[in-house]
Amino acid sequence: MQIVKQIWEKFQRVAELTFEVLENGIDFISFQEKLRRELDSLGQEILREVLEAKDAYLREHREERPGWRVERRNDTKGVLTLFGLVSYKRTYYRHKETGERAYLIDRLVGYGPHARVDPLVKAQALEEAVELSYRKSGERVGRGNREVVLSGEVVKRVIHNFTPEELPEPPKEKRRVKVLYVEADEDHVAGQDRKKYLPRLVYIHEGKEKARKDRYRLKRPYYLGGLYSDTDELWFEVLSYIEEQYELSSVEQIYLCGDGDRWIKKGLEFLPRSVFVLDLFHLDKYLVAALGRDSDGYREIWAALWEGDEVKVQAILRRAGKAAASPARKEAVRDCRRYIRQNWEGIMAYQLYPGAELGVSAEAHVSHLFSARLSSRPMAWSACGVDRMARLRVAKANGVSLREQYVARWREGLKALEIDKAAIEEERQRLRKVSGEVFDNLPALRGPVTSLTRALKALSRNIDLLW
Repeated sequence: MQIVKQIWEKFQRVAELTFEVLENGIDFISFQEKLRRELDSLGQEILREVLEAKDAYLREHREERPGWRVERRNDTKGVLTLFGLVSYKRTYYRHKETGERAYLIDRLVGYGPHARVDPLVKAQALEEAVELSYRKSGERVGRGNREVVLSGEVVKRVIHNFTPEELPEPPKEKRRVKVLYVEADEDHVAGQDRKKYLPRLVYIHEGKEKARKDRYRLKRPYYLGGLYSDTDELWFEVLSYIEEQYELSSVEQIYLCGDGDRWIKKGLEFLPRSVFVLDLFHLDKYLVAALGRDSDGYREIWAALWEGDEVKVQAILRRAGKAAASPARKEAVRDCRRYIRQNWEGIMAYQLYPGAELGVSAEAHVSHLFSARLSSRPMAWSACGVDRMARLRVAKANGVSLREQYVARWREGLKALEIDKAAIEEERQRLRKVSGEVFDNLPALRGPVTSLTRALKALSRNIDLLW
């Protein structure tokens, strides 16, 4: 191995850049830009040297690759890393019994036959794409390194091929609460070929607490969401989360809150001791469409609703329907009457259950978690894209580090990059010799005592102590 020599030459360039700043003068912004380029270049060289050193080690030690024979050497592969493009040479092998062919160094570090992008770059793109378009996230993945750029198509494949873990690990001791809230709603997303997709969002929490003046936040919220062709699957996940996190015997009431859609009320079949609470935001939309917000009928209806008088509510609406001047208004009144009739129990929940007065915020959560990325801009999605993006944004809302989760999956099964200890010790000795020669021959150390010479001498002493 000759890792030390090549790496040390690169490191000297970084040191020389620092000397240039301190001796000749350069503005700090330019210094940072030059330093970043040099450090990225240094990182590329180190990665290349390590990969080629391990490849050589495997080639020279047959016991480390039983059954594998060398077919050819020095095949080049380029992989885009966080430091930039790393090109390295590796050995191609054939297994004498199975006939299988492979680059063993690629297998060791987790690169597939057609891999051109390092998992750390993909993980960064994944995290960026949750907030930005595929194209913009591909441009930003390098964080200032112009060489590290991915196409929108590559970022899309990363998103489509990754599904975050749904449920957290069960706690050692389940929480005990008397009341739980389960809120649900859906977004309307434009799909390709004029399709429409309805990603669904359900979140569980323990109520609201005051964050600051006139501002409240949910207590211990947990979100679930995505495209569900079978809503039973979604409600099973909700129930599983509640059973794993809470002592169900202590839960006296579960309030299921939403706009009254059939898939939401389906949750009543899964959640024990649950009662449906209608989201009054949706009720108000129906009333405004039927009566207008400033009409006498609008105010009368709300008074009748709070009195729990369904007969009076329907009478007011019938009267409004007869007086409606247009077919559209008459239709709006009929829709409102039907909506109130179908959700009367959800309206009365506010009168019967004090805990229901908490209020429902599902519409705002859908807007923040789904619409902001999926439907607020003129874009068309595939079914896979909608589902994956919805689940990724939900996972992020739950505090999951998508980058760490992505990298952890790639790390599974990877072996350590171990090299013979004798060879490592030889490299250490070579580094000690090279570093001593470099510091002994630095002109700055032989000149007048300055802050620079003091720093360099201290660094030299510290290196000696390491050995």
